[in-house]
Amino acid sequence: MMWIIAFLWLALDQITKHTLPLFFNWYESTELIPGLLRITLVKNDGAAFGFLSGRSGLFIIVAIGFIVFLFIKRDLFLQSKITRIGAPLAGAGALGNVIDRIFFGYVIDFIDVPFFSIFNVADIGIVVGIGLLAIGFYQLERDHKDVFDNS
Repeated sequence: MMWIIAFLWLALDQITKHTLPLFFNWYESTELIPGLLRITLVKNDGAAFGFLSGRSGLFIIVAIGFIVFLFIKRDLFLQSKITRIGAPLAGAGALGNVIDRIFFGYVIDFIDVPFFSIFNVADIGIVVGIGLLAIGFYQLERDHKDVFDNS
């Protein structure tokens, strides 16, 4: 199931990032939901949400290290339903942005909401995935502690 989640999230990321430029102009906003959501295609050579611009090599290395870590420790993520969802989302998000950096030298961002940086599907996967991993590991730790406290 984890592989299916990862594949579907990666596919959604790549399809959106490489289809939208066929229909929208770079650096021009198109409002989808007035005051709430725009499509604004930008080329981001920074990290998630535009942080640390111009360090693509570093981001590729860190992202590949993260993906390798997720793969090596995959048995750890099988312990909870939440971590079984979080790990593939985070891994697919990281891989989606790595693919863009390797082939284009930048990541395509397009989801534009007020008072926030422009981001993409991969960024959502990374943030939501890491959040789910944190919640899942917290619950596992709490449950593990309860077992010892009750014995």
